Amino acid sequence: MKKLIIAIVAAICLTALVPQSLSAGVGLKFGYSSSTLALASTEPIPFSFGALSYFAGGIYFEGGLGFISVQPEILYVRMGGVYEVDEANSLEFRHTYIQVPVLLKLNIIPAGPIRPFLCGGGYGAYLLKSQGILEIDGVPSTEDLTSDYERFDYGVIGGAGLAFKLGVIGLSIEGRYNYGLANLLKDPAAGDSMKNESWMALVGVKF
Repeated sequence: MKKLIIAIVAAICLTALVPQSLSAGVGLKFGYSSSTLALASTEPIPFSFGALSYFAGGIYFEGGLGFISVQPEILYVRMGGVYEVDEANSLEFRHTYIQVPVLLKLNIIPAGPIRPFLCGGGYGAYLLKSQGILEIDGVPSTEDLTSDYERFDYGVIGGAGLAFKLGVIGLSIEGRYNYGLANLLKDPAAGDSMKNESWMALVGVKF
């Protein structure tokens, strides 16, 4: 009898904690990315890259059990950085990727009209195109640098946001940070590396 009572109490607790069914959905995400390139070398580097701003967007899927959900995404993003000497002279690197983040999402408040959340995970990315834009005295010249860089990038992601339930449609706003772990340089000298870093502000529409 004692074991039966314990089992009943445990079942009641699990019922209270776990939703009655899995939640799932698909949606669109779009927003703004501000990226830069982190350089490392055994030799002194006389400059650092400033932020490169661009559109980011794509689709995402979400499935979970109330407090916890898994969110894979497919995003079009641009990474890179800008080094400005002055208004008329600059050097810009543009790395365009298809990025596939896989995030574990902690829904702090899983029900109600406003639902704050934290998210974290990793990403893999495939380089579609790389360009270098050199501007001298206001005249830009562009060169294709795709073959100079590794095709694959990967890293970690952390972020936070708010989700809003509006009938059958869900909206979300979030900020996240992408930290690249892969060296983008092909055949780098010992101690040399170039890595992606970016901040993103995204709006999601879930169906």
